[in-house]
Amino acid sequence: MSLNWNSTDTYYFVDQKYKMMLRQSHSWSPLDFGEGDSIGRTFISYFNYDDKRFLEGIENCWVKKESNRFWKLLGKKYYYQGYRYPTHYDEDMSRDHLSYTIFALIYSKYYSKEKLKEFIKHLKFRISKKFTFTINLWLWTRAAYGSKFYEWLFYTIDIRFFKFVRLWNKIIYKITPFNEESSQEEWNKTQDKYKPKSKREIKFGNLLYPIYSLHQQAWKLHFLRDSRRKKKLQKICLDMAPKHNYVIKMLLGDKKSFTKEDVYNYKSMTGSRYTGILNPQLNDRDINIITDEKLIEFNIQDVDYVRKLYLTI
Repeated sequence: MSLNWNSTDTYYFVDQKYKMMLRQSHSWSPLDFGEGDSIGRTFISYFNYDDKRFLEGIENCWVKKESNRFWKLLGKKYYYQGYRYPTHYDEDMSRDHLSYTIFALIYSKYYSKEKLKEFIKHLKFRISKKFTFTINLWLWTRAAYGSKFYEWLFYTIDIRFFKFVRLWNKIIYKITPFNEESSQEEWNKTQDKYKPKSKREIKFGNLLYPIYSLHQQAWKLHFLRDSRRKKKLQKICLDMAPKHNYVIKMLLGDKKSFTKEDVYNYKSMTGSRYTGILNPQLNDRDINIITDEKLIEFNIQDVDYVRKLYLTI
């Protein structure tokens, strides 16, 4: 793995002051280095490189605050408020980055079940002014610290929910011209030949279950204890995974639909490839193979990510 903490000119680079993994800015937004979605990127870096400084960066996105009088009367003297970056510049903490925070705490060797439970039990249902917990996520957090009762509730709801989502996705693919995901080798050719998306494609594409959410779901299930219901839900979710998304497939237990060569031939891309889809009818990101060797000299996060999963899972 190719972590270089001091590199500043590679595509992925570390904010050395705040210990968060950033990415180079886009031409249309030269001052945006991805701070707003850096918790997810930093969790992946923590997983890739096992460097505790990344965990410290994520921890610094959370502040312990005193509860108001009402909650104190109910025994909740304090709560944890999250921000998207350690500077606390953005108060709209999302469900996605709350989830990635918990993934980091579970993966950490420094958090016991008791410490994890203490953090989770002191999160407010309203995560920020803009976002609240969903019931599914709230139940998963309780299952994550070891509650068998909440684990049972989580599977009872989530298995039914994802059966519906899988059927919904299949219906959309049936009534639209959407193709399956392209391989990386086919991607540039497919993009060059494809005409601009129609209004119909945009409308139905927005109705599909997001790949970034499926990526998070795969991690949620990965961190739960093995069981028959876990395997059942993983199988349902695997049926929704894009053909060449080896990260999601591995997290969901697939070991057969790809080869070692597929994993090791993967080339680094812009646009957080494994939370998106290589399909020009559905893609709304700037996802391209990085050809500038200087940008991928170190911190090749997506390459290191898929290989680390292959070696460990």
